[in-house]
Amino acid sequence: MENNPFLIQFNGYDPSKESLRETLCTLGNGYFATRGAHESCRADSIHYPGTYLAGGYNRLKSEIKGQVIENEDLVNWPNWLFMTFRIDGGNWFYPDRVHILSYSQTLDLSSGVLHCSCRFSDSEDHITSLKSSRLVHMDLPHLAAIQWKLTPENWYGEITIHSALNGDVSNCGVKRYCDLNGNHLKIIGYGLHSNDGLYLEVSTTQSEIRMSQAMRTRIYKNDILLQVERKYVEQKNYCAQEMTFECVPDETILVEKIASIYTSRDFAISEPVSASCQAVEHAGTFADLRTSQVNSWKKLWDRFDVQVSGNDQSQKLIRLHIFHVLQTASHNTYDLDVGVPSRGLHGEAYRGHIMWDELFVFPLLNFRNPLLTREFLLYRYRRLPQARLAAKNSGYKGAMFPWQSGSDGREESQRIHLNPFSGHWIPDETYLQRHINAGIVYSISLLRCKFISTLTKHFSSLR
Repeated sequence: MENNPFLIQFNGYDPSKESLRETLCTLGNGYFATRGAHESCRADSIHYPGTYLAGGYNRLKSEIKGQVIENEDLVNWPNWLFMTFRIDGGNWFYPDRVHILSYSQTLDLSSGVLHCSCRFSDSEDHITSLKSSRLVHMDLPHLAAIQWKLTPENWYGEITIHSALNGDVSNCGVKRYCDLNGNHLKIIGYGLHSNDGLYLEVSTTQSEIRMSQAMRTRIYKNDILLQVERKYVEQKNYCAQEMTFECVPDETILVEKIASIYTSRDFAISEPVSASCQAVEHAGTFADLRTSQVNSWKKLWDRFDVQVSGNDQSQKLIRLHIFHVLQTASHNTYDLDVGVPSRGLHGEAYRGHIMWDELFVFPLLNFRNPLLTREFLLYRYRRLPQARLAAKNSGYKGAMFPWQSGSDGREESQRIHLNPFSGHWIPDETYLQRHINAGIVYSISLLRCKFISTLTKHFSSLR
């Protein structure tokens, strides 16, 4: 890692560490987040390019060893990242199928931009440099963007860029959940929306949340937009464009992919497909989006930064934690009616459920954005009917909040658990962690004290 306390850098390519790096390099804005997998990677035993929507849950049943288990999960939505390329009709680029000469990833906490530099040779001894930059926009929460700088070093010939929206995804990011039903999505439609753009629309199978992803891909050489040959590619639950053109050594090609995401839960739209397609058509270039992204994160750091002295590593780690909190909980979370998932919007562990992790982030939010704290407490308030029902069913008065909560506030913890060693079902008493009630009351009291303190200071200044 470099000395810059806003940069997190990983050098070298190590498949065994990719899962952790992809989690740490997640980019989000409080509305949605996408894991830090390389654009050319599909979900496999090494990589997992998941995209998650705040509050984007779906409920499914699974039959395992004679038991029907029902679970609500934070859904893995279609992969808008996917891009790869090939030379002269050869093999498509994939990091695990080439000889990596150098590889590094740099997460810039100050701007919310992820950089990746990869230099490699393929089976034909073509040496290529590929530098990518990626952002999920903090002030334009429906937009995300990728920029590739691709340079042939010792070859010339025909290159084809493949840029896709992949709806052939499922929830399979946690090994011990893989035997459960993870097929949360059904495809509604996909196709071209412009000469350089595609869209893909899906819906969850039970909660019926519709999402549309739209994208456009453009190729530049020497800052000039190329008019390239385009081919539309359609597979099951998948659509792409392939753009073919000629390359020469040491001439850098710029590939720019802009994507947008809208859902049926969003305000002030007619419907998700038209909203996402319009957003892509009217979005600026990657450079435009990056400039406004830098400004957005500067405002956040001016308010949220915590500075320590004497230990550069501690400073960097504190900023990394703040960065990931803000990618799960930001001003874009207002009015979404969501809580704080225990693993953020970074993956599928704990099924994306809401436990009591707000207790640990409220001290950061209370003095910097108390309105956001209020939003998360409203999530609990709106689910009081379920909490009262849970108390009544257990023979108590009042309200009893669940240890694991999802969309409607019922208890999402398992009541039985399949022992992986014996293969037998045994009671799972996780739900008995009633201390979450005390945590919620404590959080309410903290916010109340903060508002009283703020009002006291305000009126004191008026004297």
